[in-house]
Amino acid sequence: MARTLSNILLTLDVRKQEYKKELLQQQQARQDLAMKHEDEEEDEESEDDDEIVAERFKCLSLYKHDFARRGGSLYGQWKQEQRLRASRMELHLNQRWSLDHLIEEQLSKFDAHYSRAMGPCRPKDVAQLLMPKCRLPLEMAALAWLGNWRPSAILSLLHSFTSQSTTSRSPPSEHERVLSQLIRETRIEEAVLDEEMSEIQTTCILHLPFSPANEKIGSKMASVHSEFKKIHHVITRTQKLRYTTLELVVKKLLNRTLAAKFLVAFAGIQDMVHEFAAYRSRQKGPITLTIKASGM
Repeated sequence: MARTLSNILLTLDVRKQEYKKELLQQQQARQDLAMKHEDEEEDEESEDDDEIVAERFKCLSLYKHDFARRGGSLYGQWKQEQRLRASRMELHLNQRWSLDHLIEEQLSKFDAHYSRAMGPCRPKDVAQLLMPKCRLPLEMAALAWLGNWRPSAILSLLHSFTSQSTTSRSPPSEHERVLSQLIRETRIEEAVLDEEMSEIQTTCILHLPFSPANEKIGSKMASVHSEFKKIHHVITRTQKLRYTTLELVVKKLLNRTLAAKFLVAFAGIQDMVHEFAAYRSRQKGPITLTIKASGM
């Protein structure tokens, strides 16, 4: 009997130890599971933070891309190509090779650009020729004459090359005399074109489309189209004068090296004027522009 009781107590003690061991194992398993959940939550939070940062950088990249596209469309593809050609020409100036090819390429691009106005033109395209969309209002006010640079202003840029006139095709005094004569003749041609444009404007203001002699709508529109053709003809002659002046400067007045430098400077000045106009257009409030008469 006593032996049986002793065996029972021993069995109970063994089961008690096993039960404690099982409880400890369960407690340890719960702790391990809790730690695992905490690690997973920290990983998820870290991934969420990375996604937020990535989204911020993504939005920033998209904003910059949109700004670049807006600036590029504002400036115009032709000016971008002009800047690239000027950079290539500046690179080759010190090497003195392939300059002739680069100069001819630059001139051909100017010729193609100015010749766009010489083809058939619809009346609604005349305004685009006079006020190109790629040019800002302040830029037009500073340099434009009938839609682009005044030819005599192009000639006036040559004064910045006076100190290097010993390397031009003519002696210094002869070079200055020829340049002054060319500027006078060009301004005379500009005055003739200005006079023709003034007459067209006077006709449009005083007689179109309310002239008593033109009672029918058809005749009124025919008169309007006739005046637009006259404006287009003036613009065509203006563009031809621009290219002729530029070609004369590059091929007759300057040698190869100075001609390349002049074309590089001409492109740089256009970029500078456009960037200044873009900067001022972004400023808030009224803009004050002081214009000094220079006879250009």
